[in-house]
Amino acid sequence: MNRVSRYWAVTGVVGLLLAGTCLGGVESPARSEQTRKSVWTSSTRAVTIVSRPIGARIMINGEYVGTTPLTVDFYVDHEGRVKRGIEMRAISPVPLAVQEIRRFPAADTDGDASRMPHIVDFDLNIHPVLVIR
Repeated sequence: MNRVSRYWAVTGVVGLLLAGTCLGGVESPARSEQTRKSVWTSSTRAVTIVSRPIGARIMINGEYVGTTPLTVDFYVDHEGRVKRGIEMRAISPVPLAVQEIRRFPAADTDGDASRMPHIVDFDLNIHPVLVIR
């Protein structure tokens, strides 16, 4: 085999190895950034809602979603902030209903207040005091 033939044979083998590496999962920086952004923009977070006493009715933005304990998925951004304003209301299952409200504003309005925790705990054992004079 002469020098020119050996050169073309080695060049072909190296070219096949490089092509195999490119097709084997190596991504360009632009593509990986695009993939990362699409994952960040469409993520959901499962939030567990609990209460004391158990069985409180949960309303989210005025709609009944169930009784505690309950797990609900919320859309969040890459920092865990809600994408739209959320108001959670827990109504006690006992007579003389006590209720508690938690608000999470949209991510663009307030930074830390809009972070959605993994667990939201409502304590409805506090009863209002009625003072008679």
